[in-house]
Amino acid sequence: MRVAIIQEHVDLSRGGAETSVLEMARQLARHGCDVTVLCRGPVESPVDDPGVRVRPLTVGGPTRALRTYRYIQAVQRLCRKERFDIVHAVTPCLAANIYQPRGGTYAETLTRGLALTASPLARRLRALGRRFNVRQRFLMRLERVLLTRRAARVVVAALSDYVRRQVEDFCRAASGSGATPPVRVIFNGVEVAAWAADEQSRLRAERRAALGIADWTPLILFAAHNFRLKGLTELIRALAHRAAQPDWLLVVAGRDHPARYQRLVHRLHLGDRVRFVGTATSLRSWYAAADVLAHPTWYDPCSRVVLEALSLGLPVVTTRYNGAAEAMVPGRHGVVIDGPADTAALAAALERSVQPELQAACQADAARFAERFSMARHARELLALYEERRGPRCGR
Repeated sequence: MRVAIIQEHVDLSRGGAETSVLEMARQLARHGCDVTVLCRGPVESPVDDPGVRVRPLTVGGPTRALRTYRYIQAVQRLCRKERFDIVHAVTPCLAANIYQPRGGTYAETLTRGLALTASPLARRLRALGRRFNVRQRFLMRLERVLLTRRAARVVVAALSDYVRRQVEDFCRAASGSGATPPVRVIFNGVEVAAWAADEQSRLRAERRAALGIADWTPLILFAAHNFRLKGLTELIRALAHRAAQPDWLLVVAGRDHPARYQRLVHRLHLGDRVRFVGTATSLRSWYAAADVLAHPTWYDPCSRVVLEALSLGLPVVTTRYNGAAEAMVPGRHGVVIDGPADTAALAAALERSVQPELQAACQADAARFAERFSMARHARELLALYEERRGPRCGR
């Protein structure tokens, strides 16, 4: 089966959807698919995988919006020429017969992004400013056409029930008739190797020794590249909340700029209780060192970092605006709170998640969780959907 995956950016250093798409492509290739990832060139980080063909389409233009537009046009021309069995679009494309919005719908992304701004006036100004984002408006319009006018030929593969609801709500509002394309929830997956013998304890000891803390000191891990969207401000405020334990240590891993958050740490008199470690150290070693992953996100269609942590037995605190929360069993995998703004609830959730009983339950469930939410399982379910949709060649 010839499969084209449409993903504008392929850069492993970006993490998130880019990494996830390549993991998905690799697993599909292992199941016998002939997979080509059509991205916009040049590719910043080389992709070294013999099972996946990455085909960069180099397009020019003075603006990002024009380059995206020309990339989509080039993809659609190529799909008409190549006539793939399946065109699986992550970036919306009218040649698609499978649409998988791994970032959720553009409408929900904008709505949740505006929720970050507390002032109603500032939110209105930000919403007005979005109207001048030509690239975003183009992709939103393309998604609207794909989900309404092309609904008869497209199936949506949603990463979570949260994304399914986004698609259905959007289609009802856009069409006015309640008509939607078929939506299949194919829950997100990750590739995580189980702990080798003594690996977890060794990494835990090494990381904690480097930090200068004891084994019993509660360590909270925050791992993200967009600190603001994923709730770092609220997490730091929760750490300063009077209900928080005085010996908690927060480790912040990610490539975002820490200066504004370091100033907040200083204002709240947290001293060295927050450490910014960048991306130099592997996230796997921080999973081993931590007692809980804090992901108090304002928006996440289905967080990879949450699924990775739980697959390795690390409890999680997250919000209902994260599709990955649907995989969590309360009292076994951590705590899901209503939203990041309630810092008292966030502090209390962190305290519950470091309790020995919950820690033991999460560790005991790790292997089962890892199998249930693996990328291999995700690819198998996608392949079954491909077989259902296979028929006339795509790209006409």
